[in-house]
Amino acid sequence: MSQPSLDTASPRRASGRTRRTRTPRRPQAAPKRPRETPPPTKARILAEAEAVFAAKGFAGASTREIAAKAAVNISSLHYHWKSKETLYYAVFQNIYDRIVDLVRRAIPTEVGPASGRRIVDGAMGALFDFFADNPNVPKLLVRRLLENEESHIDIERNILVPAWKVFAAWTQLYSGRKLKDVDSQLFMLSIHSVVLLFLLDSRHFTSLLGGSVHTPAIRRRVRAHVIGLVKTLLGPAAGVTSMAREPQPTGD
Repeated sequence: MSQPSLDTASPRRASGRTRRTRTPRRPQAAPKRPRETPPPTKARILAEAEAVFAAKGFAGASTREIAAKAAVNISSLHYHWKSKETLYYAVFQNIYDRIVDLVRRAIPTEVGPASGRRIVDGAMGALFDFFADNPNVPKLLVRRLLENEESHIDIERNILVPAWKVFAAWTQLYSGRKLKDVDSQLFMLSIHSVVLLFLLDSRHFTSLLGGSVHTPAIRRRVRAHVIGLVKTLLGPAAGVTSMAREPQPTGD
């Protein structure tokens, strides 16, 4: 008896239905990630200038090096800032503008009489995080203290002093205490010095702390310590009676 032949070329099954061949689907392309917009030229120059001035100080920095790191030509840098002096000034102006804005955003528009100290704690935590997230800033500010050049005294007169007057007004308003000007200055200088020294992350401090302040565990511990120090220096809260206004700078 002959075996039935297997007709592999036949498109029909035994039931007589036509076999449908499925067209394989094309794999879907991965969604395109949005391209990150590079920072504007002026912002990029400021960021690189902050880093170079922090590493080398004013005397050791050059506008050519800053331009090279910002990937712009020197004429583009001088289009925005005429000299190294004006760029140096702009770097400090940018830093303190960011700090003032940071503290302002940490203050809610409407708060109750018992929430003033929580605002101080929140603002202090935000400031600590700003310095920790921008390690060039503590280095730059300490270099400024060491250089102490009178040729740049306009940085203190036009940027630092007005900003600190705003901070002093906020401290008095939200701490619930009426502080004398000298007490406000001593308070801010004490906290400012502590934060800068911790966040310099020097070998001396890392040895004593058992690691870098930028490691999560040590950062949390130092952050809590600084906020606790603020509470200690301010003393018992006396309550806040009026906070629905923008604080004005204190007098000299």
